[in-house]
Amino acid sequence: MSPLPSDIQLDALREVANIGCGHAVSVLARLVGGRTVNLSVPRAVVATASEVAGLLGGGDAPVVAAKLGMQGQLRGVLLLVLPREDASALESLLLRRQDAPPEERESALAEAANIVASACLSAIGTLTGWRLLPTVPVLVRGEAGPVLADAVQEAQGDKRMVVLETRFSSVGVPAVSGQVLLLLERDSSKSLIARLGV
Repeated sequence: MSPLPSDIQLDALREVANIGCGHAVSVLARLVGGRTVNLSVPRAVVATASEVAGLLGGGDAPVVAAKLGMQGQLRGVLLLVLPREDASALESLLLRRQDAPPEERESALAEAANIVASACLSAIGTLTGWRLLPTVPVLVRGEAGPVLADAVQEAQGDKRMVVLETRFSSVGVPAVSGQVLLLLERDSSKSLIARLGV
């Protein structure tokens, strides 16, 4: 089994998350009408699927997640995760109405996730010199535990994998909060660390 990242390497990965997620949240702020969207200090952790579910409020927390794969030199899964009520509020903000039919709401949220993911990966690509693109988003609704377990399996990760995570929250009514997570395949996290020179 390959060694886990050192604290210095995790610090470097945390800066990657800071840059990528910062760009993603800036784009999200524009999508919701120029609201202020606050970003927490990103984290870079080595975690199992159940531990990542804890970051989302526990394995049985109801969430809506937009799941996107990564194409290019970085492999893994990017997740835009929101509590169920916040996802509904975000859909209304994106569509500028609350009475949109379900298919329109799903489409708006998926397109927003695609734009946010593209901004995140583009920023990481600028930092690394890699060309990174997201795959088509898939929306998943359910409890955090099964949603994360499925995403980890899709990322082909080991039982423990590198997770870059940050939280965001908008200012205004309705308030919208959520998280951006990058679940990195073990080999990809090693390649990224090497690219950063740490």
